[in-house]
Amino acid sequence: MLDIAIVNGILIDGTGKPGYRADIGIKGDRIVKVGKIEEPAVMNISADQLAVSPGFIDIHSHSDLSSRNFPEMENILRQGVTTQVVGNCGITPGILEGSLGRFIEDIEKRGIGTNLIFLAGQGSIRSKVMGRENRRPTEDELEKMKSILESAIDEGAKGLSTGLEYIPGIFSSTEEIAELAKVAARRGGIYSTHLRSEGDELELAVKEAIEIGRLADIPVQIAHLKTEKKRNWGKSERILQLIDSARVNGTDVNCDVYPYTAYMTSLDFAVQPFDLSAYKNYREALEGLKKTPVDWDLIYISKCDMDGGINGCNVLELARRKGMSPEELALELLNNDDPVRVISFQMSEEDVKNIIAYRHSFIGSDGSGYRKRDEFDRTHPRSFGTFPRILGRYVRELKLLSLEEAISKMTSLPAKKLNISDRGIVKEGAYGDITIFNPDKITDKATYDDPFQYPEGIEYVILNGKIIIDKGIFSDKRAGIVIR
Repeated sequence: MLDIAIVNGILIDGTGKPGYRADIGIKGDRIVKVGKIEEPAVMNISADQLAVSPGFIDIHSHSDLSSRNFPEMENILRQGVTTQVVGNCGITPGILEGSLGRFIEDIEKRGIGTNLIFLAGQGSIRSKVMGRENRRPTEDELEKMKSILESAIDEGAKGLSTGLEYIPGIFSSTEEIAELAKVAARRGGIYSTHLRSEGDELELAVKEAIEIGRLADIPVQIAHLKTEKKRNWGKSERILQLIDSARVNGTDVNCDVYPYTAYMTSLDFAVQPFDLSAYKNYREALEGLKKTPVDWDLIYISKCDMDGGINGCNVLELARRKGMSPEELALELLNNDDPVRVISFQMSEEDVKNIIAYRHSFIGSDGSGYRKRDEFDRTHPRSFGTFPRILGRYVRELKLLSLEEAISKMTSLPAKKLNISDRGIVKEGAYGDITIFNPDKITDKATYDDPFQYPEGIEYVILNGKIIIDKGIFSDKRAGIVIR
């Protein structure tokens, strides 16, 4: 007897081929039948007029950072996501806390809502060996970093990540990163990078990522690819040509993208290349900031503990209200002890569409686990809406992608990149990770004003053979595992 039988659905199996009507049988944690099912099952799911696909894979998430506070990961599962790649942007908390292995043991004991795949963050590794020092590592320090990376891979990491706009990644040379990437390459891992620049120096940053891939002979994943700041809008075509050229020349390069024209970061990163610490006094800093080209009207305060009343205002609007210049207000905020979180509308819709439609791009949220909140607060809507937004806006409404193309970007293609053959695809023998949704109704509801809203149209989510969302109702079964 089957545990679950999914009948009468349109199967979008993840491979990109046209959908077709098929039943799916699950026993234990595996798919055991694809085709016409006639044997009985403990649970029968009617998928009439619904699409049945592999559970979605979020190639770029930060849910490891929230896994202790929000282990159920409801906002992720309600998007149809069953597997997340974490440890991105050079940040892997377990490495700094002692070891990745102990961190994994801790969260597995608590239970995790989705499957997790870890990367080892170069920033965390470097911090453990060198702190925040701005210099090249000694030979001994580099060997220590390699040893920590080896241990992290032994404990479950599937590759290396960098955050080259952040300290200490920003202090690392191309050669230093390539030496670590070679360690990951020898172990069959990937190299995922938050580029050194996503704006004015974007082309150079992409070339650096490609060069690291070439030097280390390692697959490259460019994280949350974007062309930020108005003066750089339109550069996406040139960047995608660079990736195509690298692939032709033998370097396996992909990118991921989220379907929004704003990103979330701290104010100090939003106003780069300005560096407050480089100035002796307030007057010099003010003059330096005035020389930094910033679109103040596109930067919104997401969260600032010094004054809850300013949340949701753009910097230009708020400065005028306070009778200040935007540079004066920014300096006041930058001098605050607590980081000021902002949502910055720095990308163009046309560039976002170009990257989504690009044949070698995947979908990544750059989000994290949250609980739905009633009180006033803000985060980026990507943590609640990324995957349904792709299927609702960019597939159904804009017809930028076919449904089959979009599903493949969320399932089999990232699985192949990660060298995983038994997830991201519906086939006999694969794990029972399944998302069932209404392609005519699926839509994101999360907005910048109210990001804590679950999407609509996802009827069922099955994870490792267990039904987690049943007719839209969430069950906190925490059936996820760490995929080593």
